[in-house]
Amino acid sequence: MRHFLIGFLLVSAVCARSQNLENYSWTNIAAFPGLPSLTSPVCITSPPGETNRLFICEHNGKIVVITNLAAPNLTLFMDISKRVAWDVEAGLCGLAFHPGFATNGYFYVFYTGRTNLALCDILSRFQVSATNANQADTNTETPLFVQLDRAENHDAGDLHFGPDGYLYVAVGDEGNEDNTLHNAQYINSNLFSGILRIDVDKRPGSLSPNPDATALITTNYAIPPDNPCVGATSFDGLTVDPAQVRTEFWAVGLRNPWRFSFDPVSGLLYCGDVGQNTIEEVDIIAKGGNYGWATYEGTLTPPPGVDTNGQPVAENAIPPIIQYNHGTGTNQGNAVIGGLVYRGSRFPELEGAYVFGDWSSSRLWASFYDGTNATTPLLLMNASSPTAFGTDPRNGDILYTDYRGGLNRLLSLTPTITSITLSSTNIIVGGAGGVPGLPVELLGSTNLLLPITGWTQQASSSLDALANFNITNTVAPNALQMFYRVAQ
Repeated sequence: MRHFLIGFLLVSAVCARSQNLENYSWTNIAAFPGLPSLTSPVCITSPPGETNRLFICEHNGKIVVITNLAAPNLTLFMDISKRVAWDVEAGLCGLAFHPGFATNGYFYVFYTGRTNLALCDILSRFQVSATNANQADTNTETPLFVQLDRAENHDAGDLHFGPDGYLYVAVGDEGNEDNTLHNAQYINSNLFSGILRIDVDKRPGSLSPNPDATALITTNYAIPPDNPCVGATSFDGLTVDPAQVRTEFWAVGLRNPWRFSFDPVSGLLYCGDVGQNTIEEVDIIAKGGNYGWATYEGTLTPPPGVDTNGQPVAENAIPPIIQYNHGTGTNQGNAVIGGLVYRGSRFPELEGAYVFGDWSSSRLWASFYDGTNATTPLLLMNASSPTAFGTDPRNGDILYTDYRGGLNRLLSLTPTITSITLSSTNIIVGGAGGVPGLPVELLGSTNLLLPITGWTQQASSSLDALANFNITNTVAPNALQMFYRVAQ
């Protein structure tokens, strides 16, 4: 039985945010019980402003939608599997809904396909069906860019609209290993190894993209005029022609930025960049930031085994806020999966924590970043090969997918109090955590030092499907001073 002391009856208590989660245990359960398993899910998202639908990308080229989250139903939203080249890391990699999706029905996907048998990275816009809000119209595909890709890994492909309304796109270094394709540290070659920022609405004042001899298509978008590479004449100490610069770049020097996210409160962009032979890293992506690859792997330079011959040397490289070595230890792994900052309502002690994972070691951690330093990641739980993170749009719960087909929710094993209401006749305790379906007990004692076996049950309540509870206990007007615990 797990216990949580809630405090002295006559004193109001509040659960404060804490950076000490050492006694905090987690478990993963089915996020929406009764739904079928997914096929290699790789992203989780919802349209802006919606609270009752959840969309999941499957790596094979399908997007499914879960409707009516309280009584969930899963249906196929879009199937472009015949257009998608699904192999190794290649496939359908990202999905983002336009900020004006409610009125224009636009959404954007990043996937790998083939043109004349050649592998390509493709960013396209689609539109929802005019007659069915849960069905995409696959005939509305409008490519934004199509770029030849010589390898089937390091595709990245995560998509998010930023607080500024521009679309941010993660692109890997094209693949192979050890930087053998030599795409890192170039802003005048192609759209690899960084984060792009583009204007899909072509706002007044935005610029046309520079022509790209290596891309098959670069159209249907514009360049925000404040992008950092606009007008650049030098990079890494070398002269560049501003007419050849890929002005889409917002940041460079990333190897495989598989998943990234914006903190909805601070606006900071967190990115998990998958390492090569030694280090995994989490970065805060800033305008014009250079994150060092392939001169650096994390803070290690030169990265052992990496081909840097003839490559520009990264200048003013920004170190990661979190890095960990490859291995099997508690804070180790081999493939970081970028997560998200928790801003939900269930666990106040996790408020502002960055929760992320590792695909290889199957671990999930939490860390707090104060704008300068990040705390040492604390292991929350072991998870089976996490691939992406998202939130339940109803309450901000952390969801994650695993590559075996699971959609999971993070829940505390320990009942946690989120509210206490006192009156002359009742105490009402609200909280979350524990195993859904099992009861939570309110225990009381007039002696705080009494062993828990001597405490008596005052009231109980069952946890709902989301592990929420409310317990009401009647209190006599002149009752003795008493302490309370919740337990399961």
